[in-house]
Amino acid sequence: MARPLMTEWGHKEDLNKDIITVSGNLFRKFGFKKTTVEDIAREIGKRKSSLYYYYKSKEEIFEAVVNEEMHRFFRLIKRSLEHSKTSKQKLMLFCKAQFQHLASLCNLNGALKDEIHDIPCVITPIKNRFDTTQIELIKEILQEGVDKREFKNMSTGEMNAFAYLIVSSFRGLELPLVTNGPDLDSRIAFIVEMMVEGIGRQDQTVPLAPTN
Repeated sequence: MARPLMTEWGHKEDLNKDIITVSGNLFRKFGFKKTTVEDIAREIGKRKSSLYYYYKSKEEIFEAVVNEEMHRFFRLIKRSLEHSKTSKQKLMLFCKAQFQHLASLCNLNGALKDEIHDIPCVITPIKNRFDTTQIELIKEILQEGVDKREFKNMSTGEMNAFAYLIVSSFRGLELPLVTNGPDLDSRIAFIVEMMVEGIGRQDQTVPLAPTN
């Protein structure tokens, strides 16, 4: 018998956190289809009706789990960026973090990989919000790099296009990079370096004329 995570009702927000934590563990372990609201309630040590006070369905619980992981991801990213000295470092760190953590975001691992297309009503809007947040953060880094003369001058339209390109590239490259081969760090470093160097300033000094 599962040990209840809470011995008293406590604060409502505490129970909600328990629902999200326990649900995330069960979804990752058993998948979305096999996990029931009854399973979640039993693991927490509460009645199923207690969960329905917070969420109307299993889909809403799943969305809450994924949203929490998304917010956690961006909190970690922003804290990491605060310690970067240059815009190039920030962009490289952001790109590497995408490849390293995007596989676990949205619970796209384990039992859920084969089911994810069965719940597009939940996943699609979350992916759209995630992509939008990524694009805005990348644009902030690009603007900072241009202002500091680290990156080439870019118009607003060019920044939008480049940020969208990076996000779209992640979506296509993430799975092959994460699942094929052990040398992930070196492959990430190579791809990111190519991306960043493409927009770096290349101020060339005019060579002096040879003297006789």
